[in-house]
Amino acid sequence: MPFILIRGRQVSYLDTLFIGRRKYFLLEQFGQDERESYKAFDPRSGPGGQYFLVRRLPRDSSEQQLRVLARLKVQSLPRVWEWQRNRDQIDVVLTWFDGIPLNVALQHIADQRRPPMDPGHVVRLISGLVQDLSFLQRKLQIVHGDLQPANLLISDHPSRLHLIDLGSAWTTDWGTRRSDGDGHHRSYAAPELQSTAGRPTPACDQFSVAVIAFQLLTQSIPWGGLGGKAGRPEFMTRVSSSVLKHPSQLSSECRRLPDSLRKALDDLILTSLALEPARRITNSLDWQNRWRDLWQMFRQPPAVSPGAIWLTRVIDWFEHRTR
Repeated sequence: MPFILIRGRQVSYLDTLFIGRRKYFLLEQFGQDERESYKAFDPRSGPGGQYFLVRRLPRDSSEQQLRVLARLKVQSLPRVWEWQRNRDQIDVVLTWFDGIPLNVALQHIADQRRPPMDPGHVVRLISGLVQDLSFLQRKLQIVHGDLQPANLLISDHPSRLHLIDLGSAWTTDWGTRRSDGDGHHRSYAAPELQSTAGRPTPACDQFSVAVIAFQLLTQSIPWGGLGGKAGRPEFMTRVSSSVLKHPSQLSSECRRLPDSLRKALDDLILTSLALEPARRITNSLDWQNRWRDLWQMFRQPPAVSPGAIWLTRVIDWFEHRTR
């Protein structure tokens, strides 16, 4: 296997790819077929070179959307740097974020290789993700449509979730790239996307984010493990509202939260997990504000009741008298 010198050390690479006038060294592959992507390195980008994400998109991808995304300069979102159309696909160069895929982090929690996430940390991560998605929906009219842990990266500095895939933004026709019952995201996809007739809407992203939040809090998929599949005809006769548990029913960490936090968290997630889109939060800005307000509640110090204040004063007085 050939090697390239990257910042003083030899690193093996799989292949090289010319996009535009630059030569990219493909270091590691992620996904396959139409989701094929690579961690790549360009030794001529800046001092010491720079890492990028190279994606190979289907040939029906929209170059108009790529031009829009190339103008996107939001630090937490992947930016399109350049692209090149080939016979069977479009090769796209995107921002590379350091971190680990969220599906890997979830597997580490399941294997007890890392502790479960604190509810406050989950709310912080999801609030940041919702802010990014709301921006895409409101400012660029982009709905992701395929949110799942494998499409998210969790970084440490600062701790946040990064989108490494922009879902339906790539293609001009969502339906042509999905078959009925497509299985790669069925647990995370909203019920209305479970067939080729469904098209992504902001309400779809809301459902998917709620599934991910529920899984981070409880290490399980909502609707009795079905997620969005609960809305499919073959499951609907067996699914009732009682199947959808509150996160606080399944997570001991959530049960230890103050009543106001626990209720607000449960209500927001269950509303977003409604099988009917009309029962979810009405628009992207309201959705963003609900998660922002919840994060602000977690950041506030817990309120102390008058009784607790009185008891503390009595204890302090007694300790002072006995010194």
